[in-house]
Amino acid sequence: MIRIAVVGGGPKSLFALLALHDLIPPGSRSRIRVDVYDPHPPGSGSVWREAQPQALRLNVNAGIVDASSSLTSENFANWVHHAAPELSGEKYPPRALVGRYLREQFEFLRQHGNVTVSHRPYVVTGVERLGTQWMLKGPFGSSTYEEVLLATGHGLGDASPRRPPPLELLPGALNPHPLIGNYSSLTTAAIRPEQSVWIRGAALTAYDVALLLTEGRGGSWQGLTSGAQLGKLRYIPSGREPQRITFASRSGLLMDPKSETVSPAITACLERFKPQLWQWGRPHQATSDAGRLAGLWAILLRCAQECAQIMGVQTSAVTLWRTALTGVSVAAESGAACMTSSPGPANLATEDWLPEDWAPAELLRHSLLANHFLAPLTTGWLWARVWSGLYPELVAVMDRSSRSRQDWRQFLRVAGNLERFAFGPPELTARKLLALFDSGILHMTPASEEPEPGVVLIDAVTPSPGVLGAPAPDGDPVSGLYLGLLRDGHVSVRPGERGLLTDRDATCIASDGSRTQSLAAVGRPTEDPTLGHDTLNRSLHGEHRLWAQRIAGHVALNAAKPSPATGPLLKQPTPAEESVLKE
Repeated sequence: MIRIAVVGGGPKSLFALLALHDLIPPGSRSRIRVDVYDPHPPGSGSVWREAQPQALRLNVNAGIVDASSSLTSENFANWVHHAAPELSGEKYPPRALVGRYLREQFEFLRQHGNVTVSHRPYVVTGVERLGTQWMLKGPFGSSTYEEVLLATGHGLGDASPRRPPPLELLPGALNPHPLIGNYSSLTTAAIRPEQSVWIRGAALTAYDVALLLTEGRGGSWQGLTSGAQLGKLRYIPSGREPQRITFASRSGLLMDPKSETVSPAITACLERFKPQLWQWGRPHQATSDAGRLAGLWAILLRCAQECAQIMGVQTSAVTLWRTALTGVSVAAESGAACMTSSPGPANLATEDWLPEDWAPAELLRHSLLANHFLAPLTTGWLWARVWSGLYPELVAVMDRSSRSRQDWRQFLRVAGNLERFAFGPPELTARKLLALFDSGILHMTPASEEPEPGVVLIDAVTPSPGVLGAPAPDGDPVSGLYLGLLRDGHVSVRPGERGLLTDRDATCIASDGSRTQSLAAVGRPTEDPTLGHDTLNRSLHGEHRLWAQRIAGHVALNAAKPSPATGPLLKQPTPAEESVLKE
């Protein structure tokens, strides 16, 4: 029997095991055993746990959620029809419901799959090489395996006092740990109605906190069923919400809401630029100058300018590039900063655009209207179309490419700015935030300003992906698990990056550049060499499928061998066999 340890039980590990099930012949349960280590129920993991409040909704279209396999053809959309018919057709359903779907798919695999799967509800604190096997350590003691798959996701590893913190924690914060699917610290006893709350962060996690402290405490929204897609919402307090909620961020900016529709002309424009990205990617990955990203930026800038022409506005490459570098969106017509007065059909032609008077709430209001062409388009709106529309191609052409540290720093800076335009909250969430601003409950301030004495502090900053708290070589490992693997040279992180370098079948690359056979990693631990792991989109990355193919090949190679009671060591394929498996 081949024994596999999967460290982490979220969607990435579920997708890998479903792929393995699909490739293993029926009747193979006695040949392969998988132990999934995660303190939380497998499938949903920590982020998608079912105990989350119903006020927390999916931030992406539920149509991408798909854990179907040869066991069952049910994607989330099919499943919800009978599991929760009242929510059928919801584009952004409660996250807890998505977690229930993922957990049920894991349980179905455990009961009926071609692989024997067990859940071990523990944190793994160390992984060490033991001959040709791997020894896992934790509160359970130790266990040995022939294969290990690291899929720790948002997991922060062990709680050892020797472990360096994954990010600089906010001193005095109510939550001692990052808010990753667990909001149990935000109780009415800890945050009383007469108190004020100061939240570090102004992104999706901060929006979750604001909604939990208002809608989650019995507040309601007037205008949700008015029929007007952009009808103004009014918040109806319950009396249990905090007196004041403040977002504090370094940029002082909110994320732009997603556009619910994209015009066919823009879609056609994006399709024309996809071959250009692929053409750039081929020589980019094959030459010693692979790190120079000027060609990539030139393609994206041309696409943004063509989108502007399609929409009947004019903007220069210089203006667009300035937005990419600074994260400040300006009017596409002239490059001037956004309007000071509340935009709407009555004042769309205003020329009084002064950035120093612009409030974050009005920026958010303008972005909502621009999504429906009821306000002037901005450079941020154009970049949102380009970055979200070409993102799968970007992930593919940037995959494991070599790049200089300077180019990579620039890429992370630009990507962070453009993701704020492209991957923000759904429009309904943005409308709710606006209603909270309008009610006087929600406010925003620069992070440089000190919170007022007596406020409740909440840290809504999510740890960065990867396995280092900062780019190599300066960053420290986020857990003892990765500290040991890095120290022993079984895994590696390239200079300037935070995530593990892996081969295309998820096999970890050792510090000497060789493949660390039988040790693999998928998802957030590998962010930077590969991109875009904060997603439920199963088709965006292929490492889990290639990992499953490799394991299935090993099962086939060992199928004819006897299985002693002690369990055989996994035979490693020869170079010739590896070549056949890859084909």
